[in-house]
Amino acid sequence: MPHAGSGAYQFRSWQRLLSPEVSLLAVQLPGRENRWREPPATHMAEVLDALVPELLSRLQLPYVVVGHSMGALLGYQLAQVLGTRHDRWPEHFVASAALPPDEPLPLSGIDGLDDAELVAELIEQDAIPADIARNDRLVRLVTRPLRGDLAMCDAYVPTAGPPLPCPLDVWRGADDPGVSHDGVQRWSRHSSAGTTFRTFPGGHLYHLADPRSVIDELRRIVTGVRPRGGHARGLHSTDRASVDEEAP
Repeated sequence: MPHAGSGAYQFRSWQRLLSPEVSLLAVQLPGRENRWREPPATHMAEVLDALVPELLSRLQLPYVVVGHSMGALLGYQLAQVLGTRHDRWPEHFVASAALPPDEPLPLSGIDGLDDAELVAELIEQDAIPADIARNDRLVRLVTRPLRGDLAMCDAYVPTAGPPLPCPLDVWRGADDPGVSHDGVQRWSRHSSAGTTFRTFPGGHLYHLADPRSVIDELRRIVTGVRPRGGHARGLHSTDRASVDEEAP
């Protein structure tokens, strides 16, 4: 699941780099890329209400949830809904570049900022690539979904369900100013099956700077999944777009 302001397009190369036995399902939130005409969601409940029915019809095989930054919190809420309400827990959960779900998020402070100021602020925080500021069209394309996503983050209520009954991997960039080493350690209380920590070179968007090392680690996880029911390993899926068959 993507970070704030981004979409499924960033995952376009991941399927090629993963094992042929892995089916990649990249979540496309409304208000961006091929869902540009739809208004962006401003509350996580809106996203989950639309996404859960779509995924329930697709998750007949074991699956893994992967989320980056805001996407990690969305992914955690998704795993809780699928597990507690539908008994469809993931086999593994990967939280990337995010603090635990029961801790408050800092307010975005976007009120009163124009698009250029908003982009400049987020570039300074290493939350979006610096190249965006040099292209007025990209600024317009990014700020519309970004404002919706930041409103979603501002409305986020810290919460925690039962510990996930699956292994948990927590990843961060070594130079990420907002996601500290000590902070990610607190994710360990959210799994009853063990937590593994990994630090990658780079900042908040380390997964875009060096996707191959990230995918190598993800491949290790999904090809090692053993379903809790004891059956032979089948296909493993990350999260997927709510309607589209492929990421754009």
